[in-house]
Amino acid sequence: MARIRVLPDEVANRIAAGEVVERPASVVKELVENAVDAGGRRVRVRVEGAGRRAISVEDDGCGMGRDDALLALERHATSKLAAAEDLERIGTLGFRGEALPSIASVSRLRLLTRAEGDPEGTEVRLEGGRLVSVETRGAARGTWVEAEDLFYNVPARRKFLKGDATELRNVVETLTQLSLAHCGVGFELRSGNRVLLALPPDQSLEDRAAEVVGAEAPAGLRWAQGEADGWGFTLAFGAPHEGRGHRRGMRLFVNGRPVQDRLLFRALLEGYRGLLETARFPVALLWLRLPPEEVDVNVHPAKREVRFRDESRVFRWVAGRTAQALAEGAWAGPGRRREPGCETVGEEPPVGGSGTPPSWGRAAGEGAPPPGRGRDAPAATRVAEALQDYARRAEARGMAPRPPPPFGSFRTVSGGAGAGGGSRHDDGVPGEGVPVDAGTGAGPFRGLRYLGAFDATYLLFEDPGSRELVLLDQHAAHERVLYEALLDDAAGRPGAPKTQTLLLPVTLECSPGELAGWEERRDALAALGFRTEAFGPAAVAVREAPAGLPVEAVEAAVRDLLGAEAAAWGGVPGFEEGGRREALARRAACAAAVKARACLDPSEVGELLARLETLRHPTHCPHGRPLLVRLTRRQVEGMFHRG
Repeated sequence: MARIRVLPDEVANRIAAGEVVERPASVVKELVENAVDAGGRRVRVRVEGAGRRAISVEDDGCGMGRDDALLALERHATSKLAAAEDLERIGTLGFRGEALPSIASVSRLRLLTRAEGDPEGTEVRLEGGRLVSVETRGAARGTWVEAEDLFYNVPARRKFLKGDATELRNVVETLTQLSLAHCGVGFELRSGNRVLLALPPDQSLEDRAAEVVGAEAPAGLRWAQGEADGWGFTLAFGAPHEGRGHRRGMRLFVNGRPVQDRLLFRALLEGYRGLLETARFPVALLWLRLPPEEVDVNVHPAKREVRFRDESRVFRWVAGRTAQALAEGAWAGPGRRREPGCETVGEEPPVGGSGTPPSWGRAAGEGAPPPGRGRDAPAATRVAEALQDYARRAEARGMAPRPPPPFGSFRTVSGGAGAGGGSRHDDGVPGEGVPVDAGTGAGPFRGLRYLGAFDATYLLFEDPGSRELVLLDQHAAHERVLYEALLDDAAGRPGAPKTQTLLLPVTLECSPGELAGWEERRDALAALGFRTEAFGPAAVAVREAPAGLPVEAVEAAVRDLLGAEAAAWGGVPGFEEGGRREALARRAACAAAVKARACLDPSEVGELLARLETLRHPTHCPHGRPLLVRLTRRQVEGMFHRG
C-alpha cells in the first residue's frame, strides 16, 4: 500500500485555515482587507460574542457576479495576481487566494454579493467548507460576508481562544491598524448594540490618527514627513517622556499594510537613542511608502511580516529620519498637526548645509536659529539643544523638576538628619555630608551620608562605618518601594494601607484599543487598588488608587497596565492569581516610580531610604536588577592606580 497520499481538500483547507485563521481578529483582518481591495468606501464590521458566535463584514465595493462568487471560495483563486512575475510588484493587501476558503472551512459561512450592473445578487452558503446552497437574491452593490460558529468543527482550536474581553480587544486593535493604513475608507465596528469605532471616509491622516490613537499621546502627536527617490516617510510621534513599558504604541505600516517588523522596530528605537529610558518604548506611528519591488510581502501566511531588498538602507533611512525629527525639537512644544514646511528631504539627515528648521520645530515668534544651531549643527548638538529647549519650556509651565546641579557641585543636607534644606558649593568642593535618617533598624542604608546625585539619576552616599562609596539607582529603589506596597495592599496584610479615594478623579481619554483593554482588565486593576469606571463614551475615570502611589503617577500606571501584552502582566491561562498580581504590581510600580533625571531634594532622599529600610527585599528592583552598588576604598584607589 502506498505510504504517500494526496490530502483531501477538506483536510488541506483546515491546514491552511490553521495558518491564516488564528482567532476572530484574523477573520476580521482577512475580510476587511478583501473589502478594501474591492474598492469599498465604507466597511461595516459586526461581531457577536467577541466573534465566536458571528462575524460579519459589509462593504460597498465592486462586488462579484455569480461565477466569481463561487470561484472565490476555491483555494488559490484570486483576482489580484495573474502570473508569477506579479509577485514582484504586489500592490494589494490580499493575493494568496486563501482567506475565504480557509474561513469557510472552520465556520458556517454566508456570502451575499452583487456587482454593479447585475440586476440581482448571489447568495452562497457553506458549512465547514462544504457548499450548501447557491441562490439568487436582491442585494445592494458590494459584498456581505458572515461567518458563524467559528471553529465549531475544530474544538481543539476553539479551546485555545482567550476570554471574550481579550478576543474583542484583538478585534479592535486589528481594525484600528487597518483604519490607520487606509484613511480614505470609512470604518464602523459594532459589538452587539455597542459602537466601538465609527470613522468617516476621506479623513486626513492627521485627523484619523488623532481620532483613533490620539488619546495614547496626552500631550499630542507631532509630525514629520519626507520623500526621496520614490521613498516616502511619515512619522507621528509623542514626546519621548511619554514612553510606555510596552510596544503597543509603536505601529508600523508599509505601502498601506500594517506589519510587525523587527528591522523597523529597531530603526525607530535607534532614532530615539538617548531620549528614552531603559525598557521604555515610544508612542510612534510610521508609514513607509516604497516601490513595490523593494518589498517582499510573500513571507508569512497572515501577511504580517515583510522583507526589504535593501535592509541596510531602510534601517539607515528610518533611523536617520526619526533622529532628525526629534533633534529638530518638534516634540519640545505642544503637539499639533503638521504645518506646511515640515517636510524633510534627502537620503540621510543633513549634517551641514543650508536650510531652516521646519516651522513646528520653533516656538511661536522665533526666527531662524543662529549659526551652528538647528540643521547646521551636528546631530548630537541638535539633540542636546532640543533637550535644553524642552526643559526650559516644561519648567516655564511648571512641569519640570529642578535641573540637576552643575558638574563638580554637590547638594548636601544643611540641617539635621533628613532635613529638607540643601546647599550648593559653587567652587565644586563637596560639603562634608550629613547622615540621612533611614530609620532605626540595621540594614544596608543605615548611617549613610548623602553626598549628591550623578546625572540626576544615581544617588551618591558615603558609608562612614565601612568607608565605602554607595551608588543608589533612584528609579529602581522607588520602584521596589511601590512594588512591595502594592503587593501588601492587594494581599490585605494587617496594618497595610489599602486605597486612597482621589479628591478629584483622574480621567483618562482612551483610544478604542485602550478602552477594550480596560474592559478586559478592570477586575485585575481593582485587585491592585485601582477603582475605575467608564466616564462617557471614550474615557475612564480612576476614583481610587493604591495609597502608596503618588497621585500624579496614577495615569501613567493605569495606561501602562492597559496597553501591556497579556504575557507581560500574567494574563495568560494557568497563571496563578499570586503571579498575576505580582506581574501587575511590577508594571504599575515601574510606570509610577520616579524617573531618571528627576532631581530629588535631600528630604525626599531621606524618605526613600527610610522606606527602603522597611522592605523585605531592599537590594533589588522587582525585575531582579540591583538597586545599589558599593565601591570599597581599595576599589576606588585601584581605579586611580594608587596603593
